[in-house]
Amino acid sequence: MGLKIKKKVRWNNTSEKEQKNPEIMKIKDFVNDERFDDAVKIIALYLGDSTDEDYLDRLEDLIETLLTLHGGRTVLRFLIEQLIIDIPSLLENLSKKDSVLRYSFLLLLKTVCENEQDLFFPFSEDLLNSDDPNVREADLQLLIFMAGGDIIIENESLINTITEKLSDKKDFVVEKAIQALTAIGNKNPSLVTKVIKNYAKENPENEQIMESVDNILKSIVSIEKIEEIVEDEGKEITEKEKLEKEETEIIDKEISLKKKELELKKKKLELEEQKLKEEIIEKEKLLPSEKELPEIPKKIKKKIQKEESEILDKEIELKKKDLELKKKKLELESKEKEIEEIEIQKKEELLKRREELLEREGELSEVKLELQQKKIEEIKEKIVDDEMKRMEQRIKELEKKQDERDSES
Repeated sequence: MGLKIKKKVRWNNTSEKEQKNPEIMKIKDFVNDERFDDAVKIIALYLGDSTDEDYLDRLEDLIETLLTLHGGRTVLRFLIEQLIIDIPSLLENLSKKDSVLRYSFLLLLKTVCENEQDLFFPFSEDLLNSDDPNVREADLQLLIFMAGGDIIIENESLINTITEKLSDKKDFVVEKAIQALTAIGNKNPSLVTKVIKNYAKENPENEQIMESVDNILKSIVSIEKIEEIVEDEGKEITEKEKLEKEETEIIDKEISLKKKELELKKKKLELEEQKLKEEIIEKEKLLPSEKELPEIPKKIKKKIQKEESEILDKEIELKKKDLELKKKKLELESKEKEIEEIEIQKKEELLKRREELLEREGELSEVKLELQQKKIEEIKEKIVDDEMKRMEQRIKELEKKQDERDSES
């Protein structure tokens, strides 16, 4: 923490900073003059000259400077897009630092995360699966910043990967995953609720996961949001059926269109072949006849004829190669379509299996209900039988007492 305070005091003295870092002064001038490309080039050289020991210090100074300048965020975006600032490598370098320095550095990226989420999404999921727990925690912190921006995170695959961190071996990663899911769930409660509930169903015996899921749901689900989730779940079933039907129709149309496209390409090739033959015949016709030509020495004449035949042969070879390439291309496209059709068949089989499973589940639930009904009826019958037996016993006892009284009298 002491290191950080010293650094901030140093930064408050602008003239001293510029004297020590003349490159920073140049960068500021270029950004202020809106010469963003030049600024990016100087920054690339500035960071490229750094050592492993001072790279993070240089980068931190640079980001702090850019965030204070008008247009600095644009330059920062260019740096990340062009991988001059490589976020995965940065997080790996930060993982070697203590947690306080690591978090204070990540705070510098908060504004960029909130406003430029598209720069971070491409590698967020991969970093969550890093072997280094500090990298996983840092990535989750960036996701928390991103969730604080204007957009709603709707990437179900990413939310699934975050949810898997609820069973992470490191408690600080689990805690950060809870915070990330809560931050995302505050804007998209229905999707987060669905994903974490499914994960809880897959791990019913894991108390840590069940407790984490319970805490997240308490944080993101209000009365208004419960109604929203219920509506979304109802819509999801009908929309899913519609989507499946529309997908199969689209796939069928795509296949028929591709078949027509292949047929048209074949016809086009045939026409090109025909056209090539006609061009060769026309060229031969256009050549002047031997009678019209002035007398040419036999040696030169033979040489010309030989060169002409060679040129024609080469043209024909080139056209043939061109046609062969087109045919191979068509064959490859045809094979790709066959593979797509196989994949579609597999998807259809999977859908059928899912439908069969759903039907079986429905049948099982009906069987369970029937068994419960039978059990209830058996219990009722037993109660009636027991009551009848008790009544018969009581009648016998009363009759016996009456007989005794009669005999006494």
